[in-house]
Amino acid sequence: MRPRTRAARPPPELMDDIVEEILLRIPPADPASLVRAAASCKQWWRLVSGPGFRRRWFRGIHRAPLMLGAIRSILYNGRTNVSFVPAFPFLQPRAGRRGWRALDSRDGRVLLHREPRCLREKNVLAIWNPVTDEQRELPALPGFSGICAAVLCDASAAGDNLACSSGPFLVAFIGSGHEGTCIRVYSSESDAWGEPASAWYPGYLNKKVRGVCVGNAVYFALRAITRILEYDLGTGGVTVIDPPPMSSDLVALMTAEGGGLGCATEKGCRLQMWSREVGSDGLMGWWQRKAFRLRTMKPVGCDILKLHVVGFEDGGGIIYVGTDQGSFTTDLKSGRYLRKVEGVGGSEDILPYMTCYDPVPRVASTGEGPSSAVSSA
Repeated sequence: MRPRTRAARPPPELMDDIVEEILLRIPPADPASLVRAAASCKQWWRLVSGPGFRRRWFRGIHRAPLMLGAIRSILYNGRTNVSFVPAFPFLQPRAGRRGWRALDSRDGRVLLHREPRCLREKNVLAIWNPVTDEQRELPALPGFSGICAAVLCDASAAGDNLACSSGPFLVAFIGSGHEGTCIRVYSSESDAWGEPASAWYPGYLNKKVRGVCVGNAVYFALRAITRILEYDLGTGGVTVIDPPPMSSDLVALMTAEGGGLGCATEKGCRLQMWSREVGSDGLMGWWQRKAFRLRTMKPVGCDILKLHVVGFEDGGGIIYVGTDQGSFTTDLKSGRYLRKVEGVGGSEDILPYMTCYDPVPRVASTGEGPSSAVSSA
């Protein structure tokens, strides 16, 4: 008679803290893996769906926003066409916005400008979410021959970066024309533009350089004589800043490591990264932080046509390099190109689309696990 064998006991469940630490190691560039892991059991789904985990996922280990794709503006049959080129297969490309041009992209929002057919036609701006395909037009502005604008979170109303994409926002607008310069700020809270202000500055607005928001100020580039225009959102004051040393008009504004104003310029065969800081003499000035050889930022045999830089406070970031053989992304820390951006030409105007994207489907209030989840972007 054979002795009875006891059934093996199931292993004890891992504690919630241990599971969280494991799942926090999944990089934000691979949200599909996080969804698959969360769907494996109700315990993991409950942990990943909680707001505390999402906050730690983005802010604890992974502080940088997730790049979901690129926004490109191309000239088609005499009019500009804006489209979304997704970086992940689970995101759908959207139909082009004919007659619109992308001015800025930040925190999950794309700022569009409907190009007027004549100077007397009013300027119309809109906020577009290419993931949900929602678009919100802003109140029209008078016509100007040249404009620059930037969209940013309303820091006085937004709670944190995770809520920024769906929270209140501001749009800083600068227009120049025969009647002078006009600066206005739109608030989504009041759905209205603030009172206009005027300012003088040398040169012309450089529409090819993306503006950058640092602290409570917005910065734009000027051309003819390259300068940087600073607009203080708090005081409404305008300051013109000299750029760092440069040998060409290739310039990109960015957030520097530490959160201050940064700038990328070309000098010789190098791309130099600068940050604007207070020196030992107590004066504000430019300090070179990095320098990359341009040849390491692109495949061999390519000629650089355009450059876009997106910097983060932790020193990381992405450089878009447009060449005669297509567009490539380059790592800001190493200066070496990462991959080719499929579907985007090297001479096209492109903007990175980045957001604190929540890849975890929301759990319905009456459900307990993966089977009752409803996906949301």
